[in-house]
Amino acid sequence: MLTLDFFVHLFSLDLQWFVELAMANILWVFALMAVTFVYNEMKWSTKIFIVIVIMIFSTVEAFEAMGLVFLVGSFLFVYYSIEVMLLTFTETIPSLKGKMPVVLTIYFFLMSALYAMGVF
Repeated sequence: MLTLDFFVHLFSLDLQWFVELAMANILWVFALMAVTFVYNEMKWSTKIFIVIVIMIFSTVEAFEAMGLVFLVGSFLFVYYSIEVMLLTFTETIPSLKGKMPVVLTIYFFLMSALYAMGVF
């Protein structure tokens, strides 16, 4: 329900709720700021930051609504091990160098679906 609360407070211009949310999750705020900075070719963009935050809110809620639970240890081991190989492979192909965020996003959703189906 965080996505619904997010939009309710956004449309009612409740700035205090956003400040409290950011202060309660300060580690995640800085982590998402770093992701935004890296995915936007080392430039800051508030628009991309807001899109990433909304995307993560809605993805987490979709997984919760489907009743999916991720056991973090095994998922992260497989996820990051394959991601290192994927990034190394993608950097060697000139036509994919500029499309790194797209490749990583597709990889995230593919791995989430595979893990949810019980492949790993």
